[in-house]
Amino acid sequence: MLWHKGWLETRYRLLFVLGFLAFFLFLRHNLGTTPQGIFAFAQFTTPLLVVMIYAMLAGAGVATQPSFVAVKGIHGSTLFTLSLPVSRLRLISVRAAIGWLEGVGVIGVLCCGLWFLSPALRAMVGPGVMLQYWAALIGCGSAIYSLSVLMGAFLDDQWRIWGTMLTSAGLWWLSTHIPLPVSLDIYRGLGKGSPLMAHTMPWNAIGFSLLLAAVLFFAALRVVRAREY
Repeated sequence: MLWHKGWLETRYRLLFVLGFLAFFLFLRHNLGTTPQGIFAFAQFTTPLLVVMIYAMLAGAGVATQPSFVAVKGIHGSTLFTLSLPVSRLRLISVRAAIGWLEGVGVIGVLCCGLWFLSPALRAMVGPGVMLQYWAALIGCGSAIYSLSVLMGAFLDDQWRIWGTMLTSAGLWWLSTHIPLPVSLDIYRGLGKGSPLMAHTMPWNAIGFSLLLAAVLFFAALRVVRAREY
């Protein structure tokens, strides 16, 4: 039931993200691609798309989120959700898992679209490298997703989306102006340190991102458990 409920809440968001991505890939294909353009896209544009995808699809698991409707405060069906005979851990886990899996699928569509629509990219890398690229985007982007889940535990949905994007932009700016160890720089793993650019997996950045994602998720769980709805 929780999985079905979460799907009903996110299906139109997922459709919107896929439509935006298809339109973006269509424009990118018409503009043509060169090796320099592909590298610039992978270094700057792809991380922005990953942030947008995860910001749109993340949620707190307890608060109901109507699709494309700005709602302040607690939505009416949230009280019904809390009355179900399940723990808040399960509520937030199921909702977070649904959004994360949807994000994994959308990022897969992004990688496949880039590879199939770009002859220059197909000439440079094979499907194996794109598979590694997909895994790196998911791994390094998981911390951003959990950040959005945490914000969704205490912010209304529209503020959660903007908060995720602005916080991610601020952290990206800091990473470009403050020297960070490669193992802690998840934005480098999303961009110039990704398999598409560096031809190697950013394992350290992925591991740090997954660890940070777990910490942020349990912080969100503590907020949800302590909050009175």
